[in-house]
Amino acid sequence: MKRERLNTAETLGWSVFGLGLGIAGGLWAAGWLGRVTRGRLSDEIRAVRTPHGGSPAALAAAVGDALSADPALSAHRIRAVPITRGTVELTGWVPERLIRAQAVRLAAQVPGLTDLINSILVHGEDDVASPPELTVEGRSA
Repeated sequence: MKRERLNTAETLGWSVFGLGLGIAGGLWAAGWLGRVTRGRLSDEIRAVRTPHGGSPAALAAAVGDALSADPALSAHRIRAVPITRGTVELTGWVPERLIRAQAVRLAAQVPGLTDLINSILVHGEDDVASPPELTVEGRSA
């Protein structure tokens, strides 16, 4: 069986096609993966290996269980919201900063948690009335 050889134009065409496909694939992979660093890779590996690392909902449930098991925190409605694998957001209202800090410290001890977003608000600080609306001239109505 005799092999057919490509002429120069066909070889050049397929080479350009392969190069373009490689560049497009590389750009897609870079956008999908983001910046790959040693720390990011170890965080992802740790998240997969931990018991709650595979499911954001399971991790949020574990954080919620830890918060409700603490007597000082169980009286407050602090929610653990799943964001992504290894990331949980804490939401809710507490009466003082000390309780907010205690919730964050306790949640950070849950295995599999790599990132914690603290959106807990404090009564008396975060519920201050908004400033009066301004008119076109920039003065209060």
